[in-house]
Amino acid sequence: MRLEYNMEMRQTQKLLMTPQLRQAIKLLQLPVMELTQYLDQQYMDNPMLELVETEESEQPVTDEGAEEDAPDFDWDLCFSDIPESREPVNREEQVGFEQYVSDSGDTLQQKLQKQVNMLCLSPEQRKTASYIIDSLDECGYLQLSCPDISQQLNVSLEQVERTLKMVQGLEPAGVAARDLKECLLLQLWQFSDVPAYTEQIVREHLDLLAKGRVPVLAEKLGAEMTEVQRAIDFVRELEPRPGLGVADVSDTVYVYPDVSVLDVAGQWIVLVNDNYSPRLRLNPLYRQLLEAAQSEDTRQFLKEKYSAALWLLRAVEQRRSTLYKITEFLISYQKEFFHQGVHALRPLRLKDVADALEVHESTVSRAVNGKYVQTPRGMYELKYFFSVNIETNDGWGVSSTCVKKLLQDMVVAEDKAQPFTDQQIAELLQQKGVKISRRTVAKYREELDIASSTLRRRWA
Repeated sequence: MRLEYNMEMRQTQKLLMTPQLRQAIKLLQLPVMELTQYLDQQYMDNPMLELVETEESEQPVTDEGAEEDAPDFDWDLCFSDIPESREPVNREEQVGFEQYVSDSGDTLQQKLQKQVNMLCLSPEQRKTASYIIDSLDECGYLQLSCPDISQQLNVSLEQVERTLKMVQGLEPAGVAARDLKECLLLQLWQFSDVPAYTEQIVREHLDLLAKGRVPVLAEKLGAEMTEVQRAIDFVRELEPRPGLGVADVSDTVYVYPDVSVLDVAGQWIVLVNDNYSPRLRLNPLYRQLLEAAQSEDTRQFLKEKYSAALWLLRAVEQRRSTLYKITEFLISYQKEFFHQGVHALRPLRLKDVADALEVHESTVSRAVNGKYVQTPRGMYELKYFFSVNIETNDGWGVSSTCVKKLLQDMVVAEDKAQPFTDQQIAELLQQKGVKISRRTVAKYREELDIASSTLRRRWA
C-alpha cells in the first residue's frame, strides 16, 4: 500500500461549546442558593444588569439590539418603564442571603477548651490539656500516644496520663479515648445501672458483639441469653463516635426547594422558587449610553456587557422553563404517588423524561441533580422519582423505590425472635408478584442500612 499526503476540503457539522452554552449548562445544574450567589456575582460584574427591588409593572419595550437568533422569550420583561435618566442602584449596599444563616457554633475542640478553662489547673497542665484536645480527630479519638505527647511537650509521662484522665472526664462522655473499647468503657462508667456482663463484654468480646453471636457470648460468660441480650442492647445505645455528636453549624447544609408543588382545589400547581434569587433586568441607562457612545472602545465594552446580560437572562429563563416542564411531567407521570404514597411510585428513567420533553438525556440529568421539590407529602430530591423497573408477574413492573419500601415494612413487622432471611424476604416479595432474587434483596437491604437477620435477631 502506498502512503501519500494530500489536502482536501470537507464540510462537517459538530457541536461547539460556546461560552454562552457553557453558561446555560452551568445555570441549569445550579441549585437555587448557588444560583443566587452566581447571579449576585454577575450583577456586581455587569453594569448592564439592574436589580428589581419591588414589583413594578413593566411596559413593552422593543429590543432592536437583541440578537436575531434569540429564542421565544419576552425580553420586554427585562426592562423597566421608569425614567432612563435616574442613577443605577448602589451595588455595594445589596445584602445576600448570608444574613439569614446563623453563625457557626463551637467545634469539639472549642467546647472542650471552654470546660478546661473552668478548671483550676497549673499553666503546664493547661498547656498539656490544650495539646491533647488539639490532637483529637473529628470523632473525638486521641491520635497520639502518651509517650509521644510527653516527648513533644517535654513533660513527664505521669503528668500526661493524669491530664488525659482529666480530659476524658469532660463532656461529651467517651471523648479523648484511644480506641473503641476505651471509648465505650468511659461511657459505661457514667452510669450506675449498667446491666450485668456489660463491662466484661466490652473488655473481652467486642468482636462477638459486633457479629451478634449471642449464644456464643452466653456460653463464654456462663449467663442466660436474655441477660446477654440486655447487655448488648445497652452497649448499642452508647455513642462510638462522641465527637460527631457535637454539631458544627459551619458544616450544616441548608436545603431549599427549587420547585414547589401545591394541591389547589384538586389541581396540581407547579411553582419554580426563584424568589430566593435576585430579579435582574437590563439597565436602560447603560443601554442609552451604548446607543450614544462615541468611543469605539467604550462602545465595544458596553456591547459585550449588553450581549452577556442578554445571554444570562436567557439562560435563567431557560433553566426556569426546563425545571417547570420536568416537574410538570413528573406530576402527571407519578400522579398516584402524590395521592397514595411511595407504594404507588412508578419506575421512571431519565430517557423517558427526555423523550417526552424532546430534550437530551444529559439535560434532564443536569436539571434534576441536586434539586429538591416541596410537595404536600414532604420535600424530595427530584432524583427520588427516578427508579429502576423491577419486573412483576402482571408485566407492568414496579419501581425499585417501592420494593425497598415493601422490604422495609417487612423488616419492621417481622418477629424479632425469628427475623426474615434475605431468601425469605425474596420469597415473600415474589408472592406479591415481584420478580426479585435473594442477591437483589441483600443489595437493597444494605442500601437501606438494615442489618442482616443474625444481627436483627433478639433473644429477649
